[in-house]
Amino acid sequence: MRQLPFPVDVKFAKSVNENYQELRRLRISSILVALLWIAGGVAAAVFGSGGWYILAAALVVMGVGSIVMAILLPRKVGSIKRQYERSQLVGAVLAEKRRHGVTLLGLVNVSRTGDVDPVYALVTRTATAVTGHPMVVGAKIPCVAVLQDRSSRYRGASWQTASLMPLSWATKDKSVIGQGQSLIAGYEWDLLQRSIPRTAEVDKSPNQMILLSKRDLPEALRG
Repeated sequence: MRQLPFPVDVKFAKSVNENYQELRRLRISSILVALLWIAGGVAAAVFGSGGWYILAAALVVMGVGSIVMAILLPRKVGSIKRQYERSQLVGAVLAEKRRHGVTLLGLVNVSRTGDVDPVYALVTRTATAVTGHPMVVGAKIPCVAVLQDRSSRYRGASWQTASLMPLSWATKDKSVIGQGQSLIAGYEWDLLQRSIPRTAEVDKSPNQMILLSKRDLPEALRG
């Protein structure tokens, strides 16, 4: 698996990394909902009677469970530093400029076995901004791809989701960005440039991902 070790500026990453910001919003929402459930459970216990106590207990249990999930979620996802250290380096291009942001198009090996039996996919992600890069269609944006499943029961040959995180969301060092660009082969950049017209198709597909067949790939990636 291709990787690029570099010092992650955690403070900077927390201020610009949209994955981290989305996770923080999710945790806050979970805690707020949990507090509402607990408050509803307490109210049902205080003002209700009979069967209301069962409802009260259920609401409190759901509220506590939601708080526990909010606490454990960052551990499951992993820290920003760990995600950059353990994830594969991939190429992405700025494929579309929108009124309130951009769409990135990336080429990711989503195989569970990595380079042993690669499965390549085009993936998209929307972002409000990508620091450190020209905001022009076709701009080369080296990223890491965080691979996950939506369901813990899923056991397919490839990961269900691939979330692109630009290197520029983790460092201000332009030499790191340049090194990331140079480690991605020219034929990968060429494939991404040719695939820009497919951005809307990928964006509307399940999990914003389309698996590529071998005939879609350059010879060097066909295995």
